[in-house]
Amino acid sequence: MSYQKILVGIDGSKQSEMAFSKAVDIAKQNDAALYLLSVINGERYPTTSPSGFGFVDKSIYDSAIQEMNKRLAENKQKAEDAGVKEVHTDVEIGNAKVELAEKYPKDNEIDLIVIGATGLNAIGRLIVGSTAAYTVRIAPCDVTVVKTDLNNQKLDIKESSYPEI
Repeated sequence: MSYQKILVGIDGSKQSEMAFSKAVDIAKQNDAALYLLSVINGERYPTTSPSGFGFVDKSIYDSAIQEMNKRLAENKQKAEDAGVKEVHTDVEIGNAKVELAEKYPKDNEIDLIVIGATGLNAIGRLIVGSTAAYTVRIAPCDVTVVKTDLNNQKLDIKESSYPEI
């Protein structure tokens, strides 16, 4: 069996960049389409205000969306330069776990998700839990969790390496 649609979560961390590199290799080996997804944590739907109704002002996400679109465009170019024929990029606003593990894979018929082992620092993992662990449990397809670099050496990551956007 070969994979046709491969999704990789990109958050700017070293772990997600290693996942991207490995996803590019898998996409080339399988002649598969590569989907690059960045999720900005935030409200996706109408939300309640103190008055009981209202909408989230999407403009509060504009700078983060611009930054992630720039990073995804750079990664798309790297993937194409490496020989991946079809590369899609998307930035979504919502819950990273739900978007990466459930919604996006179902909407796009993804058959493999490649994700870094961790992107948040230790405190963030305690508060929101591990996106990788959630994805392994919930995803409707195979999941590869990347813990090593391209030479299969453990990543040397400091806990505070999560980028500020």
